[in-house]
Amino acid sequence: MFEPTHSGRPQVRKLDRQPAFTLVELLVVIAIIGVLIALLLPAVQQAREAARRMSCSNNLKNIGLALHTYHDTHNCFPIGHHYQGHWDGDPLSSEGGTGFGWATGLLPYIEQGNQFERFDSRYPAGENTITGNRTVCQTPLNLFSCPSDTKPAQYDEGAIPNAATSSYQGAASAYDSYPNNAVGSVPNRDRFNGVFDRTNRGFIAGLKHIQDGTSNTIIVAETKWEMDDNRRNRSRIYAGNDIVDYAKGASNAVLINGQWAMNWTQKQGNPQPHRTAGSFHPGGAMFGFCDGSVHFVSETIEHTATAWTNANNAYDAPNGGVGYGVYQRLFSISDGLIVPEI
Repeated sequence: MFEPTHSGRPQVRKLDRQPAFTLVELLVVIAIIGVLIALLLPAVQQAREAARRMSCSNNLKNIGLALHTYHDTHNCFPIGHHYQGHWDGDPLSSEGGTGFGWATGLLPYIEQGNQFERFDSRYPAGENTITGNRTVCQTPLNLFSCPSDTKPAQYDEGAIPNAATSSYQGAASAYDSYPNNAVGSVPNRDRFNGVFDRTNRGFIAGLKHIQDGTSNTIIVAETKWEMDDNRRNRSRIYAGNDIVDYAKGASNAVLINGQWAMNWTQKQGNPQPHRTAGSFHPGGAMFGFCDGSVHFVSETIEHTATAWTNANNAYDAPNGGVGYGVYQRLFSISDGLIVPEI
């Protein structure tokens, strides 16, 4: 801007300069912001995981409530896996049963009565001509999905395409003795000692069978995706079927065992590592117990490395249960051994 002077000549007016950041100051500010973000991110992640873990716990509590409501109605818990004989009525058939798992019995008690009405348990789970069984088995349910689990909503289950996946499975025995539990056999009850099992165990468990105490016995366990080399998990909500017309094994789609340690991914005699509990929650997994409570159990809980092989002494009782770890004891309904506070 020019202003006139007494001499008549224009004079240049000096403009005021605004202070500015130097390059060093700018770099310091950026560094401070980076440090604050680095400090904040873990806290945000922990808060998110805490929320996911709470949601998972609520899922298990609701499943536990449904199990107890079912028990109030039927005086027992649901069948673990429909496996006895062929679905056409021959209990001694070498072919398995319809393949439905324990969660199908809960549908009326988790506001899924319409789904319950759509399937017919007299026919195989994969049947899709006479019944709506296959359609039911393909229907995802939010109640069976942990927010931390990376599983897809659907994945093929043997002969059932796009079967609904689950983050939870029923607690079967402390051992994986299914090879000795063929159709038509009556397996050793001490080897098949969990709340749930195949129908040919000979009985369906109820609270009266939980002789070790309902607060000491797992009924539902958390599982996770990506447990084996194929980056998968076989957990399914409704059924386990290897063949369209019958189960023929596949119990590990709806039931897990305590034989292998939590989050165990090595074979150790197990061709399918995803037969055990696990989660993406750091340090352990969530478990529902027979008293309706839900606990986070550390993956460092005592666990015997191998199964106790003496079928006539399933719990290593003469040695005070030394060969039968705390983790296994939580899967047993009546081993008579002490379970320390977890």
